[in-house]
Amino acid sequence: MRKKEKKATGFGLLVVLTLVLCGVLLYASAGLRKERDEKLETKEELERQIAEQQLESQKLDAKKDYTGTRKFVEEMARKVLGLVYPDEIVFQENGDKN
Repeated sequence: MRKKEKKATGFGLLVVLTLVLCGVLLYASAGLRKERDEKLETKEELERQIAEQQLESQKLDAKKDYTGTRKFVEEMARKVLGLVYPDEIVFQENGDKN
């Protein structure tokens, strides 16, 4: 009878250890899932920021291309420096309307 009790105790201990091990694995698994979800959210946010920066870069490239054109130079010369072509007539509004 002693031998049966030892086998039962050994088996019971094995079951308890197996259950404890399963519990630890489930707990660790839940933590890893949470960490994975957080990293996925971070990845999505970073991908969104990358898309925004690429769009901004395209806009800046277009502006850079435009600033090299003759039309841009003429506009800036007119606005900033007040320059006109020699054969051009400029009409200005009279600011005093009394």
